[in-house]
Formats: sequence, structure tokens, C-alpha cells
Amino acid sequence: MVLEPPHCSDPLSLPGLEPVLNSLGISDSRSWRTRWADVGGTSLALEAWGHPVTDAFVWSVGFPLLTALEGAADHPQRQLFGLSGLPGCGKSTLTRWIAAAAKEIDLPIAVISLDDFYYPGEELDRVMAGNPWRVPRALPGSHDLSLLQRAMDSWRTSGLLRAPCFEKSLRHGKGDRSGWSEQRGQVCLLEGWFVGVRPSSQLGDDPLLTTAERDYQPLVQKHLARYVPLWESLDGLWHLRASNVEATRLWKRQQEETMHRRTGVQLPAPALNSFVRMIETAMPQASYQHLEHANVVVHLNDTREVLELTRA
Repeated sequence: MVLEPPHCSDPLSLPGLEPVLNSLGISDSRSWRTRWADVGGTSLALEAWGHPVTDAFVWSVGFPLLTALEGAADHPQRQLFGLSGLPGCGKSTLTRWIAAAAKEIDLPIAVISLDDFYYPGEELDRVMAGNPWRVPRALPGSHDLSLLQRAMDSWRTSGLLRAPCFEKSLRHGKGDRSGWSEQRGQVCLLEGWFVGVRPSSQLGDDPLLTTAERDYQPLVQKHLARYVPLWESLDGLWHLRASNVEATRLWKRQQEETMHRRTGVQLPAPALNSFVRMIETAMPQASYQHLEHANVVVHLNDTREVLELTRA
């Protein structure tokens, strides 16, 4: 069944939103909405979106996720949440808004990207050498998991999250580290396109795979297995699910155009096509489109409209 975006003026009537709110301890959605409206509603941290955003997205995704993180902040132990979704789906923008909104209303929430833990430039080139898509990053295996784990362990103990910053526009779009950041928080939101994705045994089934792609898939799975301990430490996982994988082609192009306006740098068309091909073929699509361990799944169409929310 193909879902169509609901045509209604009330975002609270979105299919699946009420059960998600109930799971967060919200029994009265109207009072919940009033409570967030009192601290700014859709005007809260508005500039953090960076582009026009619909009220429906803010009320059906932004505030529910912020509510989940706010509730986790009351837990006696620090809580780590994950946010996953195809490149370009809006997860980085959503994370940026979460950070800005939390700061405005004084919620102890830190945010971080898996991308920030890419290896430094030369090491990144070394570990990415030989992949059939010739992508400079983004594959499992491109992140310094030892550094990431130390950062998480230190944050769990002290509440201070210290992490490198990765700037994708450096080295002519190949990217490199650029300084460090420090945040404090009782809750941390970790975003990345394959956060929560587990290794799959269904390899090489796609007849459209090239021989080189089929031969490389087992290595991707081997690298992916090293991320599983981090996924198992997540206290919650939200997934922005595209209606089809092909949407990332449009989204990634839009993302590159935005980076070009901001920095003057963007991936050349052949490199962009290779990146999208990597997303489509590096892992079985079902492994990152259907996350069995996700607590909440946000279903999006090709224009990033929210179709419905579902719970695992």
C-alpha cells in the first residue's frame, strides 16, 4: 500500500502520532501541544531549521522526539538515543533543531553526529581505498570507533561530551577534521545514516549488483559488525524511513547544493552519483530500511512529508 500525506489542518491527527505520544507517557495530546506552544511552538529555535519547515513536521516529529529526550533526561543514568535515516532525509537538520531548542528552554541534551568521528584525512583515505564506489567516506569502517567509544564512556561518567568536528567541504569535498567540540548533557542524541543497522546475511541477492560490489559487501558487513556494541548501548532509536531508497538521490543533490551555497564546494556530479550508488548497493536495502530495533519509525515520502509514525 502506498501511503499519501494526510491532508488535514491538525498535525495531531497524523496516523500513529497518538500511540507514540502515549508511549512517552502523554495521555492528553491537546495539553501536550499547549505546553509546547507556551514555550514558542513552531517558532521555537526557528532559525535552526535553515529552510522553510512545515508545522506538521515540527509537531509530528520535532516535538515528539524532543519530548522523548526530555523524558530521558529525568532518568538517573545518562541516556544515549540514536537517530537514523538515509542521507539527505533531514536528520542532521532535525538534530540541529533539537540542540537549539534544548538550549533555548534549558534541557540537558547533547547532540552529535557519527560523521564527526570520521578518521582524519590521510587515515580516512587509507581505510576507504579500494572500495568499488570510490567514495571518500560514509561506509562502515570509516569511523574511529575507539575514539567514539572513549568519548561515550567519558560522557556516561562525567556528563561532558568531547568530540572532533568533521568539515565535509575540506580537501575539495573529501572532508577532514576541523577542531573539537565540548557539550554537557544528561541525554545524548547520536545521528547517522546507518545508526542502528545490524549485519545481514542476505548478501548479493540484487541482480543489479556489479561483481565488484557483490565482492565488497562482505567486507562492509565485517566493518558493520564492529558498530553493534554501540548500537546495543542505545537507550532509544528513532528512524526516518524514506518510502524508497531512490529518494536519497534527490535529497543528496539538494544537500550538496546547500553545501555549495554555504562553502562554495560541492561533490562533482560523477562523485555524487557514485555516493548514491554506494548507498543503494553497499548493504542490503532491507537492513537499513527496516530497523527491527527502532522504537519509533517516521515514514516520509520523497518530499520529506510525514506520512505516519509507527512503533516497533
